[in-house]
Amino acid sequence: MKKRLAVIGASTGQLPLCQKAHEMGLETFCFAWPKGAICKDYVDHFIPVSIFEMDEIVRYCREYGIDGIVSNASETTALVVSYVAEKLGKVCTPYESFIKIQNKEFVRRTTNALPLLSKVDYNIGLLDDIVSSTQPPYVLKPIKGAAKKGVNFVNGSTADLLISDDLKDAVFIAEKYITGKEYSVESMSYNNQHEVIQITEKVGTGAPHFVELEHHQPAVLAIQVEDKIRKVIPLILSSIGFTNGASHTEIKVDEEDNIFLIEVNPRGGGDYISNNLIGLSTDYDYLKQLILVSLGMYEPVPAHNIAYSGIYFLSAYTEHLLPYFEEEMKEWMVIRERTGKGLTHSCSNYDRDGFILYCSNKKIIL
Repeated sequence: MKKRLAVIGASTGQLPLCQKAHEMGLETFCFAWPKGAICKDYVDHFIPVSIFEMDEIVRYCREYGIDGIVSNASETTALVVSYVAEKLGKVCTPYESFIKIQNKEFVRRTTNALPLLSKVDYNIGLLDDIVSSTQPPYVLKPIKGAAKKGVNFVNGSTADLLISDDLKDAVFIAEKYITGKEYSVESMSYNNQHEVIQITEKVGTGAPHFVELEHHQPAVLAIQVEDKIRKVIPLILSSIGFTNGASHTEIKVDEEDNIFLIEVNPRGGGDYISNNLIGLSTDYDYLKQLILVSLGMYEPVPAHNIAYSGIYFLSAYTEHLLPYFEEEMKEWMVIRERTGKGLTHSCSNYDRDGFILYCSNKKIIL
């Protein structure tokens, strides 16, 4: 009898997961609101229920005899996976732990004393209180959130803070500003055993909003630095209670090779990192292994670099990319997509006008 897999969410981010499950011969059940449900035609069964009706999804999963629950590249759906899977006694990171991990202050407090990791000073509070009591320079961000939304660099005047209305009453964390290069670490965890699969080099706008413009794999790092990263990530994940699934941990490395934790995302990396780049740059089938974790069938396999992959995002910051959207596709281009005609002055990772995804035997510099 086929194993039965529940996929939470039906947006484009879940489509590669649905396709992989079909490739693996699994019977798939997708739970999502029907409007804009891209994955609807790629699964065996589509159940039109909001992902926020978590107890209703639990009921359906019991009725259908679901063997594993999964999603990728979305913290919203990952939280639902945790809730549903725990209720059903399936493999997951516990829901209570997941809620804690989404709190950046909890992660900072829990990891600041870890060996191999450099401490980051911070304050927390409501926006007005924290701005009036924190000495610049610092990075201000909501304690819950993703995609750099609400992130601001403060180096004196706060008159130009970009805070959306939905964040006005949120709790913020103000962290010491760390110089250095930014990376993300893509991992897979099973029963509190953690494997670093790939390290992604990130290029961004820097202050004030730190919008990401490029991702490249594998990251070019000194051997001793890479080794240090691979040792510290499992310590971070275990310390905060992340036990099962994909994770995307953001770090900075300064000129003295000190490693600073930025944040832990309890999901596979977005921006095509987990859905595409890892599969292009390594021989590790990230989506297959994520599904096997959810089914309780995971067995560690080594990951090897086999190519260079990366993505360039189009915006007003990267106007120089425009010619690459107008000429014929190059052999190293995997996907090229342009949205709209204008160029956006990005304030978060949601503000983009297109992208070019590549794979090559060398890092592509545009």
